[in-house]
Amino acid sequence: MINGACAMGILLTFISMFFKRMHSSLEVDLVDYIKAYLIEFPEVEIMIGCDSQNYADKTIYATVVALYKKGKGAHLLYKKWKTPREHTRSTRLLTEVWNAIETAELMRQHQLPKPIWIDIDLNPDQRYKSNEVFRQAVGMVEGMGYKVRYKTMDPMITYAADYLIKV
Repeated sequence: MINGACAMGILLTFISMFFKRMHSSLEVDLVDYIKAYLIEFPEVEIMIGCDSQNYADKTIYATVVALYKKGKGAHLLYKKWKTPREHTRSTRLLTEVWNAIETAELMRQHQLPKPIWIDIDLNPDQRYKSNEVFRQAVGMVEGMGYKVRYKTMDPMITYAADYLIKV
């Protein structure tokens, strides 16, 4: 995996789009996998989320792409990676959001359907620390043409990403 850097932090710029299947850890090319999955299950809705956590001298990020079949659950693909610790919370949170957007944009470049949601792990309630970048993050997602879900709206894909950064 090769990551590019920008003023906002480490971004998810992949030369290859390899993700893993959630339960088998089988590595797959994201674009090819989704294209094949959509042939078999054309009714699938795509959702994307990202989460991160600081541990010691590292920040762990996880981006999840969910292939959701209404009433039947979701098939999850993920990418998890470590970077040097991001000490600035706002930068880490905005990097999460940008990683999800960038994944959606790379999928769009390969003519995959637009995700129905990008889930962000931020809270609209000012009592919570993640609120410091909430409006900016929602603006980033909506400004790129995607619908956004956040805490209080049941952003289920970020729950999966949260699980991944803890295992």
